[in-house]
This record gives sequence, structure tokens and C-alpha cells, in this order.
Amino acid sequence: MNKASWFAVMLMLSSGAYAEQGGFEQGKTPPPQQKEDAGYKGSEDTAETPVSLIKDFRQGGYVTLEGYIVKKVGGNTYQFRDSSGTVIIDAPASTFKGKTYSAEDKVRVSGKVFGKGESAHLKVSRIDEP
Repeated sequence: MNKASWFAVMLMLSSGAYAEQGGFEQGKTPPPQQKEDAGYKGSEDTAETPVSLIKDFRQGGYVTLEGYIVKKVGGNTYQFRDSSGTVIIDAPASTFKGKTYSAEDKVRVSGKVFGKGESAHLKVSRIDEP
């Protein structure tokens, strides 16, 4: 077997090991809500959407939130919090891009809103550092 073929086979076999890296690390506590805006720079018209507005947001609307993934609820479901409240987010492993975040790490999540009122949740398509 030549070197190129062997390398291609090894690359295909090893890519599955990297698919499960990253996610949420439990056991840490996020900072108090009143401290979340400390150090935030920018104008009010370019600020992210607060969680409190998600409950009345239009179905399928795309939003970006900044805050903390507080805890894993189950599967790909997490509780997300900012200074205005909490919301449930559905974040597949691929959205973490191999990075691991704890409740102390501020993150920026983007995705589509589904549900109304207390059943509103966010299907995340992207997780980044702010």
C-alpha cells in the first residue's frame, strides 16, 4: 500500500475521534447577574438581544444572545442565562466546534427562535466567544 493511500485511510479513521470533543463542562457557577454588564463596550443600538425578548419573538426569527450556559438539561439541551433572564437552548455538539465552555465562560449564541411565552427556546446554529 503506498503512503498516500495509507495516509488517506488513517485520516478517515481518526476524524471520528475529533467529532465528540468540546461541549459544556458542568460544575462551575456563572458570575452574578448584576456583574454581567461590567466591561461591556458599544452602543445600545448594536447590543445583542436580551433573553427577556425571546418569549415574544417571531417564530423562526434569527437572534444572537450573549450570556452563560448555566447547565445541561439533557441531550443537546442547555439552560442559557443573561442579565435579563433564562431560556432553553438546543445546541448540537457541532455548534461547539470542539471547544469546551463552563458556566463561568461568557459565550455568544446565535440561532432561530421557536415557541412562544414560557415554551420559547432557541435552536442554536453557532456558539462563539464574545
